[in-house]
Amino acid sequence: MGEMTHGGGISAVVMAQVLGSAVRWRILKVLARGDALLTVEVAEEIGVAASSLSRHMRLLLKAGMVTQNRAGQYGLPEGRLVSADERVVDYGICLLRLKGVTRS
Repeated sequence: MGEMTHGGGISAVVMAQVLGSAVRWRILKVLARGDALLTVEVAEEIGVAASSLSRHMRLLLKAGMVTQNRAGQYGLPEGRLVSADERVVDYGICLLRLKGVTRS
């Protein structure tokens, strides 16, 4: 049986694997404000060393859950952010409500 994907091309299996980390949930919560941020800015916001954050950013990027612009800033793919106030992101295959995600 193949992996489930949605029109946006994000695999349910890959998404589940990527979301298995509290750090990556916190990254998505920060990016769900709608701002494009550098790795060091995200690291500072969530209290993680920038060197360890790079691996998490690469996994999110490879999964198609974040994008990176020419300036090296990360953000959410265009059209995925439903509400910056509520921090709701629609990946097609699932809807993430990130407002209550904590630092655990």
